[in-house]
Amino acid sequence: MGQKVNPNGFRYGITKSHNTTWYADKDKFATYLLEDQKIYDFFDKKVREYLIGKVQIKRDQAGHTIVYIHTAKPAAFLGTNGENVKALTAQLKKVIAKKQADITIEVIELKNPDLNARLLAEGIAIKLENRGSFRLAQKFAIKAALKAGAKGIKTSVAGRLNGVDMARTEGYTEGEMKLHTLRQDVDYAVTTALTTYGILGVKVWVSLGEILSPKTSEAEVKEAPRKRESKKGGERHASTKKN
Repeated sequence: MGQKVNPNGFRYGITKSHNTTWYADKDKFATYLLEDQKIYDFFDKKVREYLIGKVQIKRDQAGHTIVYIHTAKPAAFLGTNGENVKALTAQLKKVIAKKQADITIEVIELKNPDLNARLLAEGIAIKLENRGSFRLAQKFAIKAALKAGAKGIKTSVAGRLNGVDMARTEGYTEGEMKLHTLRQDVDYAVTTALTTYGILGVKVWVSLGEILSPKTSEAEVKEAPRKRESKKGGERHASTKKN
């Protein structure tokens, strides 16, 4: 199950919030859905330029749309006096073919870009396009993520690696990666590298630890098995005394 299911879709609505939040009637549902896809496609082309790690969309009942952009370069995205955001908003209205659309772009800074799966995948893809070694590109991404505080990371590159005739898949895994556990906070991303000898697919999984309830800390979870063992030991000792 952990190998076949998309880790993001597997956790949406359970331990991970949806990227899009809105409610619409039947007559507007298809329109909003198509607009959302156009917005995502628009910012997908700007990922490398502005280091966009995540895009979220929120709509209210009045039809106002707020697009939250999580970027590692907020200053570059905003521009001087917010001119760049205004230009991007105008371009976005043209893309969705709705000049009178009420759209607001909110910029949120990514404090740890090395923990974002999309930015790590794009970094690997850029190195592959520049004819770098696919093994070194993955190892650099793994080192950066673990240094930033990731609990585990898994990478995979598929295609005609180094220009060989037969395509294959090679990847690395370091640290914990419990894909079958819902409370494991996993960030997953896929991107492509357009090389001279074909397209290479890049996948990155980043484990950020376990999502626990506010009452239970991670240290308490680790100590739980020890407490059970100590209780068992106490029970055995009591039973020997009775005998």
